[in-house]
Amino acid sequence: MKRIAFVILLVAATRCILEAQASAPPVVVRHNCATGLPRFEEWFERTGLPHEPYVVTDKRKQQMLDNYPRLKLQMSLEDVEKLLGKPDFATGISAAHLATAPEPTDKRCKDQLAYIVKKKHENMTDMEDVAIYLFLSRDGRLYWAAPQNLPSLKQLGSPTEGK
Repeated sequence: MKRIAFVILLVAATRCILEAQASAPPVVVRHNCATGLPRFEEWFERTGLPHEPYVVTDKRKQQMLDNYPRLKLQMSLEDVEKLLGKPDFATGISAAHLATAPEPTDKRCKDQLAYIVKKKHENMTDMEDVAIYLFLSRDGRLYWAAPQNLPSLKQLGSPTEGK
């Protein structure tokens, strides 16, 4: 009888531990991060997508390709815009926190900027897109530049640097 009770207790304890490990804690994310730049939906409405592919003008493409190597980590948005021009669209990302933790005191958002060279589909994150994605930290500084399908351009920084 003691063995059966012990086995039942062991199975119950193991199940509780596995359930606790498998369930993610509830996270709270604010969604009111205005960037002052067009959002994807606004940019999309100005293009011919999905009826025809979007292709940037040759002049703008050349500006982006020629000036991308001049980007430096810790640049401000204003400095980036001097080199690459205005982004096509941007997304603000607020700080997430556990629901059981106090809300962060620093309410600034990170910004993701997109410079689209070529896009065939309406999916915002299509892996076939030819684009440059830039990521600014909550203090407004460049911490990651990620060209997509532009083999002549190299990544700058890393996604983990903008904590």
